[in-house]
This record gives sequence, structure tokens and C-alpha cells, in this order.
Amino acid sequence: MMNCRGFWLNRWRLVLFVCLGVFGIASPLLAVESEEKDVRAFGKSREESYRDKVVVVKVGRNELSSRKAFKFFRRTLERVENEKAAAVVFELDTPGGLAHETTELMVDDLAVLSVPSFSYVNNEASSAGALIAVSTDKIYMSELSTIGSAAVVNGTGEEIEKVMRAKIEGHLGSVVRNVAEKKGHNYEVVEAMMMMDKEVDFEVTSVGKDELLNLTAQEAIADYKGKPLLAVGIVGSIEEILEKEGLGDKEVLEAEPTGFERFASWIERFGGLILLVGFAAGYIEMKTPGFGLGALLAVIAFGVFFFGNSVAGNLAGYEHVVIFVLGIGLVLLDVFILPGTFILGTVGALMAVGSLFFAMVDEVSWKSWQFEGASVNLGDALLNPAITLTWAFIGATVLFALMLRFFPEIPFFQRFLLPASLEKGTGMVTAEGTASGGSALSEENLKVGALGKAVTDLRPAGLANFGGTQVDVTADNAFVSEGAQLEIVSADSFRVVVKVVELAY
Repeated sequence: MMNCRGFWLNRWRLVLFVCLGVFGIASPLLAVESEEKDVRAFGKSREESYRDKVVVVKVGRNELSSRKAFKFFRRTLERVENEKAAAVVFELDTPGGLAHETTELMVDDLAVLSVPSFSYVNNEASSAGALIAVSTDKIYMSELSTIGSAAVVNGTGEEIEKVMRAKIEGHLGSVVRNVAEKKGHNYEVVEAMMMMDKEVDFEVTSVGKDELLNLTAQEAIADYKGKPLLAVGIVGSIEEILEKEGLGDKEVLEAEPTGFERFASWIERFGGLILLVGFAAGYIEMKTPGFGLGALLAVIAFGVFFFGNSVAGNLAGYEHVVIFVLGIGLVLLDVFILPGTFILGTVGALMAVGSLFFAMVDEVSWKSWQFEGASVNLGDALLNPAITLTWAFIGATVLFALMLRFFPEIPFFQRFLLPASLEKGTGMVTAEGTASGGSALSEENLKVGALGKAVTDLRPAGLANFGGTQVDVTADNAFVSEGAQLEIVSADSFRVVVKVVELAY
């Protein structure tokens, strides 16, 4: 009875760890909600308030090609509005980026911002950068800067088919017109930056058909129909802008990602490695009797994985955690309780892998891949998760092979592993379980071909007695009843495989 009880406690430890994992994984996700109260688990416990300060948002060469950056911009503008900042200044040096995300930033955030907004083109504001600039109240230029060339291209930078281009430009043009006119900018200038079907003369510069307008700083501030063509002045710094706008006495604060956002960026970058750790820890737990550290490490690894992807704004959410845990539960059920059907295990494995895959999919890409702007497509949304998961599986396969080879030689793990190999032998046992010749067998001298008895049902794993030594074994049959006579057919560092035999007396 005690042996049977020990077996079930041993075999259900994984189920208990999975249940613990639900809490362990979900608890960090709950922490995300605490951001609404400005409580941070990483970095500062409370972000510095934007109230009555000038907030500077730097847009560098690569930011507008990163969806994570757009999420940061939008969160910053939300804080600027809610905390009543004195002003916000976008410092632009960018060749452009994603059309759909830029449009959302213009319409949903910049156009409705009640706080004064300014753009400082500090070298270049092309394409999406130019559209962000015309979404602010005023534009300032550095002496050698340029702005313009805002035509839409597809995700690979190639030309778009004619009909599709007409649809895109019609939609985007109406959006930009509304925003630019609301901010007091000359839409005719902006249109010349976006469309190539018109010839326009702006006195200081002109643009021909099949050309896009691109303005130097001097051209942008030139008078056109009684007001500046696009920009209101040339300055050498943000401080000079603030002096001109009567904000010179205000504290200037540069917007920075929170600790959570930086943490999420690292999780996205090393997601494959984190999955590899989780797979390896789970494999160790499955293969080592009485060793719970593998399950704990797996819970931590997968918990960090889901948490980081959730904070990063990917699809990872409670439903993916639940699907993952249920999938692992079905695999365990198939292995330990209802072996042999493979249906539950297959379904469970697909659920677990699917939840990991979709947890890495960018939420904005997933929701907007049908957008006619062609900057987002389904392949864009799924490619990176597919690559990450593939490399994680390849790495796990290599790591499993290395663990089989080298773990038995590591002193720490020798306490938890079975002998690395069992020599060929014949060890006959009697019904009482003692070795022929009267000597008891031990784990150190178990041999392939040794005979023993099932102490518990094998489903297919369980306990068996070999010469007085109780061993964790796995049957090569689907199910073996308690009391059946067994023979060891193979063994490695993690597992002893047995089969049912008929003893001859």
C-alpha cells in the first residue's frame, strides 16, 4: 500500500506543478493591470509625472519600423494628455516606417491631443516621419534638415500595383487632409509629398509629375500664399523652440520606456532561448524519478515567456495560458492515466504548441493584416513567431541529445539519474523477488535481461521490483497490470524500459 501511494504521489507531482504553473504564470499577467496605478515591478516604482513639463519624444532611424515603438509613443501621448503636460515635442530623424501604425498614431492620438505639440526635424523626416510632423501643431527644422517623400510602398519597399495604390492613396489622403488642415498646415504641400500624379509650383520649389516633394529647411519656411510653406522656423535645439513658444521656464523630460517595456523587449528578443529552457526543464522532469526542480524551472520559464509577450503587446493573454496548461494536462493524462490512444497526447501537444506560437504574434499585426495599406500582411504577423518556435525546437532536440550524453557525468545530477547503462545479463528472480543464487539486486548492478515484478500498474510508467530493489520503469506495452512478471529490455540515463514475460520453471 505504501509503495502504491508513493507511486501515485510521484506520478502526480507533475500535475500539481502544472496547477501551480497556472497561478505562477497568471500572477505576473495580473501585474500588468497594476500599470494603471503606476506601480512597477521593474525599474522605478512610480514613473515621474509629466504634469506641467515639456515631454520630448525622440524618433530615431529605426523606431517607425518597430511596432513596439508605436505602442510606446501611444502610451506616452496618453500620459501627456491625462497628466496635463505643458507640451510634447517630437524630435525626428527618420527615413519612415509603417503606414498603418503611423495613421493610427495621427488620427487616434496626435489629432485629438489638447496639449500643444511640436515637431523638430533634426536632420530628416521622410515618409511616415513627415506625416507625424504634419500631425503636430507646429514644425521646426534644423539648418540642414529635409522633410517629405511620403509615398506609400509595400512591406518590402517595392512599388504597389496601380489600382491598389489608388485605393490606398484615396484612403490615406483623406485621413492626412483632415489631420493636416486641423493642425493648420497646407495640405497641398503634404499631398505633393504623397502623390505623384500632379505637377505643382510652390514658387520656391516645384514638383513634376511622377515626382515626390522633398523640402529643405529653407524651402519649408519660405512664404507661400501669406504663410510659411510648411515649417515655422529654423532652430538649433529644442531649447530654442521652447524659448520661441514661451515655454523656456518649463522642465524638460525625455520620455523613456518603463522597466516593464524594457523587460518585455528582452523577452521578445530571447523568446527562443526561454522556450528552450522550458522544454529542457520539462524533459528533465519527465525523465528523472522524484526530481521536482525540472517542473519548477519549466513553470518559471514558461511564466516569464507568457508574461513578457503580454507586456510587449503580443497576443499572449489569459486564454493562451489556459490553453497551454490544458494542453500539457492532456499530454500527462495520455502518458500516465490513459496511455496507448495517442489522441489526447496529440491534441494536447497541438494546444500547447499553438498557444506558444500565437502568444508571440504581434497584436496590432494580427488585427490589422487585412488593412489595405499593405504595410501589414498575415506573413508579417506569423513569420517571426514561426522562426522563434522552430529554432527553439531544434535547440531543444540538440540539447536533449547532449543531456543524454553528458548529464550522467555531472556529480549534481548523478543523485537523480539511473545508471547510464545496464550491461547485458540474465538475472533470474523468484516469485519472492530475490535473485537467483540468493543475492539481492540493486540499481548499481541491474542488467538488461534482469527479471522482476510490477509493484504497481504500469500506465505505461510505474514501479517494479528487481531483486529487492524498487525501480521506476516504463512498459513497452500500452498497459501492464500489477504483479506481472517483467524483463528489462533497455535503459538509458533517464529510463528503464521493461516488457511482460512468461517465466519458465
